[in-house]
Amino acid sequence: MNNLPNKTVPFQQPELRFILVLPTLTLTLVKTNLICPCILLACCLWACDNAQTHEQTLAVPAPDSLAAVAKAAPTLLGTFSGRLQRIIRTDSGLVRGFTPGTLLDSAMRRETAVLHEDSTHYKGYFLENPYNTEVFDIRYFFNANTRRTDSLVLDTYLNTVAASDSLMAELTGYFTERFGSPATKGKKSVVWRAGSNQIVVRDVGIAQSPGLQVVARRR
Repeated sequence: MNNLPNKTVPFQQPELRFILVLPTLTLTLVKTNLICPCILLACCLWACDNAQTHEQTLAVPAPDSLAAVAKAAPTLLGTFSGRLQRIIRTDSGLVRGFTPGTLLDSAMRRETAVLHEDSTHYKGYFLENPYNTEVFDIRYFFNANTRRTDSLVLDTYLNTVAASDSLMAELTGYFTERFGSPATKGKKSVVWRAGSNQIVVRDVGIAQSPGLQVVARRR
């Protein structure tokens, strides 16, 4: 009789290993009356092995990776100039994170400008543009009884008429991107609706003292 060389066939998948040994295993177990429990055990082992392989295939990115992707997405405000970012501060709320009806203490905690007026019906903040002499005043008006905010008024004091026109164009572009086309648009003012609230941008300056005013309030 010719001696045939032994050949080992590498089977990488657990399904193929199980199929290869199944006939021999079945014959042995029939002879020993252990076929039912053992086949059940073998099937369980095969299912567990296959489940582990499936879980590895469907592995999701680590949380840190997902966070990095989310942080990489630019905000709407981040696409505008540094001056506008300093004025608006955040894409949340209407302006500077403000929404009418919020508690005054909560609005004050979020504000990053310098408090310089403490009245019985409003809190005034001072914000300066570090790149030039432009100044911004921010006032939060509130109900003294409920201590809830009614409106935010932001006044800008600019250096030139050209700077005022440029900022008006940026504010118009930004609020239109966020809230859609203006409800009304005139030569000196633009109004947007945001649910039950509204935002008004006015040109309140004169040639000798250019400036804009932004108002966020209930409609």
